[in-house]
Amino acid sequence: MQKGDSYQTLPSTVVSAPAPAHPGLQTRWIRTRLFVSFVFICIGTRSIIHTWRDSKTAPAVDSQLVADPEFDWFTLTPSEDIKWTPCFSDFKCARLILPLDYLSPPAPGPTQPSRFRCYPPQIRRITRKFSSVIGPAHDILGFDPRGTGASTPSAQCFDSDSQHKIFGLQGRDDILNLSDGSVAMARSRESIIGQRCQAALGGNGKEEIGATVDEWGGGRFMSTASVATDMLKITEKLGQEKLQYWGFSYGSVLGQYFSAMYPDKVGRVIIDGVYDAYNYRAGLWNSNLADTDAVVDSFYTFCHQGGSVKCPLYELSVDQIKDRVDSIMDRLEADPIALPFASTGPTVFTKHDFVKMLFRATYKPTAQFSDIAKILVSAESSNTTALAELTTKLSFECTCKQDPAWLVDTQAFYFIACGDAETVSFDPDAYRTFFEELYSVSPFAAPIWAVHIIQCSQWSIRPKWRYTGPLAANNTAHPLLVISPTYDPVCPLSDARKVHARYAGAGLLVQDSYGHCSIASPSICTAKHVRTYFENGTLPEEGTVCEVDELPFVGSVHSQVEAMSVEDRELLDALKGLVDVVPMFGNI
Repeated sequence: MQKGDSYQTLPSTVVSAPAPAHPGLQTRWIRTRLFVSFVFICIGTRSIIHTWRDSKTAPAVDSQLVADPEFDWFTLTPSEDIKWTPCFSDFKCARLILPLDYLSPPAPGPTQPSRFRCYPPQIRRITRKFSSVIGPAHDILGFDPRGTGASTPSAQCFDSDSQHKIFGLQGRDDILNLSDGSVAMARSRESIIGQRCQAALGGNGKEEIGATVDEWGGGRFMSTASVATDMLKITEKLGQEKLQYWGFSYGSVLGQYFSAMYPDKVGRVIIDGVYDAYNYRAGLWNSNLADTDAVVDSFYTFCHQGGSVKCPLYELSVDQIKDRVDSIMDRLEADPIALPFASTGPTVFTKHDFVKMLFRATYKPTAQFSDIAKILVSAESSNTTALAELTTKLSFECTCKQDPAWLVDTQAFYFIACGDAETVSFDPDAYRTFFEELYSVSPFAAPIWAVHIIQCSQWSIRPKWRYTGPLAANNTAHPLLVISPTYDPVCPLSDARKVHARYAGAGLLVQDSYGHCSIASPSICTAKHVRTYFENGTLPEEGTVCEVDELPFVGSVHSQVEAMSVEDRELLDALKGLVDVVPMFGNI
């Protein structure tokens, strides 16, 4: 337990969230609180529950509880009911106690303090953007799933965040290749993480009254089945009969689990950027990259469409742009660039560094392709000053300041994804076949993505509750809405179509775009369908495809934004703000 949780004689796991404060809206909105779940597995599988509130009518906030932009979650006393506390000037937050183990009788089972949380100014801004898209009939809520953010116990296996980051730097050049020692090195590094997590959160098998959460093994209770049930309990404690939910990325897996486990509790459920939960649960990780290389190739196409003014790599043809980029990458491979005066410390910029940057940029091309072009041009001209500014995350500056637990990276991917999956053992021949098949689908991303099988092969903590039932439903209380870009780098449209077919009556909305999840590319068409679904449950007509309003390098597709209605301009502005929160999927 965290300090301050001594009110409980049993171990506890806790959740945190914000709530509305507008007195005139409290009663009307309490029945329509909407979960927005964008889970960033790579930075802690963070689902956020925010509740928008009007600062002009908000009650005074205790200055001891709020230090904007920092807020100490452990000053909130966890409760078995949701007790909102003012935070961040115009939000409310809470910590909720839930059972650690849903399979044990209520008396002996430990509990988990979970936090419903509101975030600093940037996230408050994003929350209002979501409100603008969804409409005024809903509060926006989010929460930290087990092991992540401010929920306890936290899935942290290193002694400090600095120790974890230093360990990460040692494996920076970690792109896999069957012909060198990279696979063996990856296995050794993942074995370290597996052993540290086993020691930190694996427990000793003592499940009885009076045992601590460490003895029970907090890491054994972080499965998606438990988190889906947490959502059910939270919904009930909010006084709602059914779940209202918009889940992105891993949040799409969570939405599939919830809808399969509790089909009668589905109110409005959108899953966006969809990974096939059957593939996920089997631990295969082999359906994700179907469209990755198409997203990479779009970099050259959009650069050409943007022209020399908007793309500094512009050439007379798409092929010439690609040849230019390939030449720069070949030079980086032969002669990595020394950056002796980077702001966070001296480092070397390599081809592998760039490949990983480009892979991350495929998640949100509209926002990041321009930066990729700048990096390439700087590398081409050996402009070390510009490169040092553009590649600040390549090194790590160690400080004595210890960030609070809810702001540091965790190893939650392992506890959740590897725990949910079938047990995996490493077989060199089987891995070679897996890698070659993945490489045949995506030569670009396979050397990065293939690490997931290695990660789970070195993982030993098994969840007490692993849902093995159907990931489908013949009759949900209300039909789901499945949303997918045409080309998603890690959650392809083909997966979305499979999932759509498994949930009877579900709608499918395709957005003709590149990037991870619909919010990677602003689309007024998609936003209006989302709002209509949440407001009255109406699904898009079969075969609906939405166009986007902005393209990478090109910018707006409208000749005159001024010709748009005021409502559409405001909606487009909100959508542009949401590009910042496109989630990363996978422990990349």
